[in-house]
Amino acid sequence: MNAHNADRAGSLLITAAVILLFASVPIGIFIVSFVHQSIYLDRSNWFFDSPMSSYISMVSVLLIIPVFLIIIAIYLFRTDESRKRNVNVSIASFATLLVMVAGTYLSLDNYYYIDKDGLYYDELWKLDESFYAWADITAMKQVNKNEGGTLTPEKLIFTYGDQNIELPLTPKLRNEIDPVIAFVENVKGIELIMENISTEN
Repeated sequence: MNAHNADRAGSLLITAAVILLFASVPIGIFIVSFVHQSIYLDRSNWFFDSPMSSYISMVSVLLIIPVFLIIIAIYLFRTDESRKRNVNVSIASFATLLVMVAGTYLSLDNYYYIDKDGLYYDELWKLDESFYAWADITAMKQVNKNEGGTLTPEKLIFTYGDQNIELPLTPKLRNEIDPVIAFVENVKGIELIMENISTEN
């Protein structure tokens, strides 16, 4: 790569990095929502959602990539053409691609859903989906936050022996969780416990 082509490539990398920096949040949210709704969502599910960690990790990947691109561009600007530079650029490009692929996979493979058999949860740093059957549930609790006398649903906790599975009570979950709670109470005989936590000093 001669000096002219190196400068041109560096300029293109800087431009791409700046665009990606500004677009990382909306693009990350769109990718996670689109892939989960179009590929992972099944009509037999009572509830399906993407944890906040899924969105954060995707946006983080899209923010890290521009950093790599800028580093590569600066390296191209400051070094002369040589076989060593070409090798270093190739290694950096491969590292960028590896981070993008690994981060994207972990982000998209992070979800949870509920059906008639139980709760399925694929955590961010786990490659396998964990299954928690309704037959094994031992307790169910809703935690509400008390702020100035106003109760706000915060999270739902399903207990399986010594293990607690916490689901944040997002507006979506609040609207769709009632049939699940009714099923667990009526069919499995596990009563929902309400716990109010005050945030006042």
